Amino acid sequence: MRLFHLQFAVLSLAVSFPLLAPAQTAAPAAAAAKADSDAEVALAVADLDLYQRGLQMEIEALRMAQQRLYAAREARDSVSESNALQPVLTRQYERNAAKALDLDLRRYRDIKRRFGDILVLGEYIDQLNAQLEQLHQTGMSAKQRADQRKAIEDARAKAVDPYAVLDVALRDALRQRADALVRLRISNQDLVQELTSR
Repeated sequence: MRLFHLQFAVLSLAVSFPLLAPAQTAAPAAAAAKADSDAEVALAVADLDLYQRGLQMEIEALRMAQQRLYAAREARDSVSESNALQPVLTRQYERNAAKALDLDLRRYRDIKRRFGDILVLGEYIDQLNAQLEQLHQTGMSAKQRADQRKAIEDARAKAVDPYAVLDVALRDALRQRADALVRLRISNQDLVQELTSR
């Protein structure tokens, strides 16, 4: 990845994630994050199970909507097409998942958001670490390599470990399932994007 692209990616993620605050503002940001987390219900391994099951239910509902949408378009039936899209546009698939899990919708969305943020930031840190390991394999000059290393290390230093806020049992469970959960999360997002962008 070229240096410009890396810096742009870091800036984009810094806007998206308050955990990527610059080092000089880390203390106030950490205090604010702690105040917010104190107000939230602590995540537990049981919530991880709910998150995974919820995503699986959502994906199933979204795929059914996708099939209905394709069939309606094949038949050139605009009413059926609108009916197929309605539960997607109103996020009914999310309400149905929350109800099936016997969760309040706000709580379900909170679990989704918090685990989603942890997974995205975890993936970002993994990518930075992988880039550091691969630097010696590039055809860059020594200076370019040193500049790239500094940029990656600076970005890595600003990225707080998202797993650090979790208790040991949840941290271990989430790390074990991270790859599968990332795939589910991406499938979910891709389906929503596909269905809502038409």
